Amino acid sequence: MTTAPDAPTWRLVDAPHAPGVDHPDAWAYHGIADLERAVGLADLGHDDLAPRPVDLWVESAHQEHVRQVRVVAVETGAATGDEQGGEHGGDSAPRVVGHGALALPVVDNRHLAMARVAVLPSHRRRGIGAALAEHLRRAALLEGRSTLFAEVEFAAEPPAGAAGAVVPREGDGRVAADLPGMAFARRAGLGLEIVSRRSVLDLPLPPGVVEGFVAGAAAHAGDAYRVHTWQAPVPDAWVDQLAALEGRLSQDEPNGGLALEAEAWDGVRFRVEEGKFAERAKGALVTAVEHVPTGTLAGMSILGYAHDRPGLTEQESTVVLPEHRGHRLGMLVKAVNLREHARVRPATRRISTWNNETNGPMLAINVALGFRPAGGSAELQAPLAEVASMCGG
Repeated sequence: MTTAPDAPTWRLVDAPHAPGVDHPDAWAYHGIADLERAVGLADLGHDDLAPRPVDLWVESAHQEHVRQVRVVAVETGAATGDEQGGEHGGDSAPRVVGHGALALPVVDNRHLAMARVAVLPSHRRRGIGAALAEHLRRAALLEGRSTLFAEVEFAAEPPAGAAGAVVPREGDGRVAADLPGMAFARRAGLGLEIVSRRSVLDLPLPPGVVEGFVAGAAAHAGDAYRVHTWQAPVPDAWVDQLAALEGRLSQDEPNGGLALEAEAWDGVRFRVEEGKFAERAKGALVTAVEHVPTGTLAGMSILGYAHDRPGLTEQESTVVLPEHRGHRLGMLVKAVNLREHARVRPATRRISTWNNETNGPMLAINVALGFRPAGGSAELQAPLAEVASMCGG
């Protein structure tokens, strides 16, 4: 005689989109944000990477370039609270214990489906992650996508020679094979292509450090280059060139064997992203360097920050056009931006950035500036047709 398995105490629900982040129907965005904070604290020891409800809402409200598909696992017969600490929607809001997100580019990279699955630590090993992953796999197939991409963040890289460490197909870096997300992704058939390093710069820097980097890089660049710095929005005269630099970054950044195409950027897309920053109550600091003889922007660097998170700033794009490399312009734009950032955001205590381990030149600049390793991310992909079904997982 066999005993029937316990019925699941959760079910999958499409995350509703509400008119605003404070609307009662926005409960899923608040639940996902609470869940991601719990996951970050449990797995990474911090919640720096956790999105806020407004970040999730804005990404779903603006799907001009990337369409979002979100599904949540909610407890049946339970309300919010406990580990999530959620309050939005009161006792009537379902408690989110897992979520799956599928990002589908619609302008470029239309072959790609970028998936994320996260489960509340107290609810793991109950089949929630497998159900979410299978839901996303089927959705990606219905969308006609051919490549599935996923990331698994980790708090620290295992030491060289560590048993069970997985190495990427290209570049440096190692990832522990027994990480829950890593083991899950590999069972589904995704392969580790590259490792991305997260680095953190602790602030404030000692007096004179940034000024020294600015002076050294400016002297090397010479009079042929002029620096401009703005807080968003960027002046109309420069927006198209900054958009072109964003597109160049997606073309030039080393990505190993990842099946990524160059992104199509223009001034309209740049303005859309600026608008999304504003809706998310975020600011941006942009430093660009102009090649004076031609009036061309040769490079730029962007720092982004949420106004309600004064302790943290995120390093966004940094790029220098190939024909202008060798003049220390990468160091120049980053150092000038750091100098201005100290004036604009004096309370900030850390700047976080990401670089592929294959991007040696940018990593060298960050190390010189004082960035320290702070974990990273496994970048995994597989042909969607070869990704294993998670039914019954």
